[in-house]
Amino acid sequence: MTREETALLIPSIRAISEAAGEEIMPFFRRGGLTVKSKRDGSLVTNADIVAEKRILSALHELTPTIPVISEEAVSAGMRPVPPNGLWWLVDPLDGTQDFVCGRAEFTVNIALVEGDQLRLGVVHQPVSLQTYAGAGPGTASC
Repeated sequence: MTREETALLIPSIRAISEAAGEEIMPFFRRGGLTVKSKRDGSLVTNADIVAEKRILSALHELTPTIPVISEEAVSAGMRPVPPNGLWWLVDPLDGTQDFVCGRAEFTVNIALVEGDQLRLGVVHQPVSLQTYAGAGPGTASC
């Protein structure tokens, strides 16, 4: 995939991250949040799970042939080996501890990686509605 083709994905990935943020926000500082500990002692909430499902579904629809490695799937025991080609890296709710404590320091992160090189990255902060994206020189936006 060329840099230009990758950059064309930015609007879609921004929309996916923002939709995941919308899924997260009803749980923030409100009732209905369930919190569990992962094997490594870090936290996972139902907001993490809901956001991840939304992201995985959207990525599969957008790019069905590109595999995804996601934090919650890995923490649940999946141990995929990153492919040499393109793959998505997803953290549906980065900063879960802050989220649980009611602090607005959490983000939705989606990256497109080729081998071990970042090709596209989107970081969305649901509380401020700020989204930062880029796919190489000259493509950064907020």
